[in-house]
Amino acid sequence: MAENKLRYFITGNAAGLNQALTSASGKVRAFGSKIKGVGASLQRFSAIGAVAGGAAIKMAMDFDKNITQINALVGTSGEALQEFSDAAKRVAKETGISSAKTSEAMFFIASAGLEGAEAVSVLDAAAKASASGLGDVATIADLATSAMNAYGSENLDATAATDILVAAVREGKLEASALAGSMGSVIPTASALGVSFDEVGAAMAAMSRTGTDAASGATQLNAILMGLTKTTPAAQDAFRAMGLNSKELREELATEGGL
Repeated sequence: MAENKLRYFITGNAAGLNQALTSASGKVRAFGSKIKGVGASLQRFSAIGAVAGGAAIKMAMDFDKNITQINALVGTSGEALQEFSDAAKRVAKETGISSAKTSEAMFFIASAGLEGAEAVSVLDAAAKASASGLGDVATIADLATSAMNAYGSENLDATAATDILVAAVREGKLEASALAGSMGSVIPTASALGVSFDEVGAAMAAMSRTGTDAASGATQLNAILMGLTKTTPAAQDAFRAMGLNSKELREELATEGGL
């Protein structure tokens, strides 16, 4: 009898143990599945982090490259170079434009010969215009400095130059980036004839309303202005018919504008 009870007791315990082990095994498998899911999520986050980290590294490398170019190709160094570097970082933070882009713009500004507060003001104005949708900050900075050098920074500052670009886009049917990339070819001729930068912008905006794109408008306007500098017999006859000569017309453009 005692033997039977002992056998029953052992058998009963074994059944309970089997049940407990089965339950534990199921929980372990479920836990393992959860761990796999977490592992897959971690892998995805790691991949995303790797991409973001790679982009950040490239951006930092591009920034360093642009600052190095300012030093090597433009000759800016020391405190002036540090000022440019700090300005590029500050403007990037304020506008949301990458520091690689703002430092690229600063390279064009420094290449144009601008220094100190004037150079920083160009970067500020160009970045604000770019952030508002006018186009690439380096392209805007390049055009603004070209205009300032052509007309003299005492006659045209960075804010005025970028404001004229914004107005030309607003009044015309022009892509901002295309306008900023095209006007540079007109500036030397226009400034030599005394045609102001705002008149150039107005002329290109007006031409765009009839379907002329920015590149074609710049080419046509430049050809018109170049034609005024020529003194061929046919041109002189045409001017005389209007009671003018080429010299008088150039002087009138310089003093009165007239585009």
